[in-house]
Amino acid sequence: MDGIRDNRRFGVGDACAILAGVLWGVNYPVTKWVLQSIPEGQFLTLRFGAAAIVFGLLLTRQEAGDGKRMDIRALLALGILGVGVYNVLFTMGIHRTSASTAALIISTSPLITGVWCALTGRERLSKRRCVGTILAFAGVLLVLASGGNGLSFDGGQFAGNVIIACAAFLFALYAVLARPLLALHSPVRVTSLVMIVGSVLLVPFGLQRTPPALWVRPSASVLLALAYIVLVGTVAAFILWYRGVRDIGPVGTVLYHFVTPTVSMVVAPLLLGDATGTGKIGGALLVLAGLLVARQSRAR
Repeated sequence: MDGIRDNRRFGVGDACAILAGVLWGVNYPVTKWVLQSIPEGQFLTLRFGAAAIVFGLLLTRQEAGDGKRMDIRALLALGILGVGVYNVLFTMGIHRTSASTAALIISTSPLITGVWCALTGRERLSKRRCVGTILAFAGVLLVLASGGNGLSFDGGQFAGNVIIACAAFLFALYAVLARPLLALHSPVRVTSLVMIVGSVLLVPFGLQRTPPALWVRPSASVLLALAYIVLVGTVAAFILWYRGVRDIGPVGTVLYHFVTPTVSMVVAPLLLGDATGTGKIGGALLVLAGLLVARQSRAR
């Protein structure tokens, strides 16, 4: 299916995928900023407890059924791996590295998705995509080794980068697994059910990691940031992203994810004062070049 859609014009699915990338690009530094004020467990509990309520309300506004059965195994896989495990890794990783670095590493998920689709026979891996993959992974290696003042392979930041790289793999797999469900059900319905499944795991995990007795009272600005993370960075962004996956396929959607690190690298210095070293800039350029080369392979 992805190959059939490669030559179509820019449409609603493309716009949704780009907008989701922009919203997530802002979400990364906002999340990092919030985690400077409250513990990881409290953050996970508040974010996904609130998100589950919002998605539950959205689900009640959906029609009772569309006559097609939901694939429970795919739903559980998406909820457990793509929401549960992914967000644990994401939260732990971004707490230990910079927001822009995390966004850049996650942006390599399009290449992982392309390789995965090629290996499973869903899509042919072209020469351009091979070149793009090599360029982007070279950029990731450079970013992984980039500390605040140069190259560093030790310390908490490198550990955070590796954790985020594991999350990027899950995000790529998430896009592939979502496509069959979206062929049968609406993006809002799929998003709501998947996020509720993930939240059922994340809320208890968050409570166990940081019991309520150890919670910190958030300030008004932190609450406002949490509202953005829940309503915009979680609910709106995931619905838009799923619409993109449905319309243009997993590879086409995640290829637009390169806008996320671009936005994060603009917002993070303003919100967090993140330093942008030469290693990070060089890695970003390599990743962007790789993604553009891979994107051109779809336009041919």
